[in-house]
Amino acid sequence: MTSGPSLSSFLPDNKRNRDSLAAVWPRVLELGYALRAVPVDEPEGCTRTRCAGVHQGYPGSEHRWALHCLLCAVDIEPYPSHMRERTGKNPAPPRRHKGCKFSGPGRAQARAARYIALGLPLPDWDKDARAAVAALAA
Repeated sequence: MTSGPSLSSFLPDNKRNRDSLAAVWPRVLELGYALRAVPVDEPEGCTRTRCAGVHQGYPGSEHRWALHCLLCAVDIEPYPSHMRERTGKNPAPPRRHKGCKFSGPGRAQARAARYIALGLPLPDWDKDARAAVAALAA
């Protein structure tokens, strides 16, 4: 899809939501996700805290977003809050979507090869994939 992301129709177009979209979009690209080529219908009746559907535009952190995983070529519906890095007592890097066949340390070499085949840069935080590339180069 050639156009960039927009806000979901239920999300107010204000500075906070635009800033949140600007912050999450680089992570979406870094994870190898893209906007879906075929739009989904926006669900009706969503509120700030409750929604039963998936959104075409950026829906805020706690609603599902209609995206496409470029690595495994499936349509996904992640929560933007699940894409961010966890900090604090148990820090952890961002994670791939549930069911991704390129997820986990045991699939680091395949994940690195897929990123390279797609012409995507390896994320700095994906130490397993970076190590797999380094091992192949050695």
